[in-house]
Amino acid sequence: MAEIERRDLILALIGAGPQPRLAGVDLSGLDLSQFDLRGASLQGADLSGCNLYRADLEGCDLSRANLTEADLSHAKLRKCKLNAAILYRARLCEADLLAADCSQAMLKDADLSAASAVEVFFKHADLRGVVARKLDARGANFTEAQCEGAIFEGALLNGAINPPVSPLPVEKPARPPTSRYRRR
Repeated sequence: MAEIERRDLILALIGAGPQPRLAGVDLSGLDLSQFDLRGASLQGADLSGCNLYRADLEGCDLSRANLTEADLSHAKLRKCKLNAAILYRARLCEADLLAADCSQAMLKDADLSAASAVEVFFKHADLRGVVARKLDARGANFTEAQCEGAIFEGALLNGAINPPVSPLPVEKPARPPTSRYRRR
């Protein structure tokens, strides 16, 4: 369980300025829903089991952070550093990960359904068992990512580098049926 309470964290953030430093802090199990943590340094922090629903984590450094079973649904994670982070069974439904660095991140069994992962760097990431239905991963880099058992049903992978599945071909509109009988 967390070593500090929500109210203590709020007071610390108020006095911390624009880029709070919370590296290595145990925040496990806290309700941080709708928190504004933009630009915070949370390297190696324990955020396991945290409720980060709709939290603003834009530009945060979450490198090597433990986010096991954290709820990051609808969270703003744009340009976040999540390299080598542990996101085992994390919920990232409809999260905004635009241009995030998830290299070497462990996302095994995570739920990325309807998330926006445009231009995300998944190089060497563990995506085994990920549910990524309707994931928008246009331009994402999946080089050497492990994707066994992952579900990418309806995912947008246009322009992705080494996508886990082939993008669906764009279908040409069908021609109208031609009549066998010619008009005279």
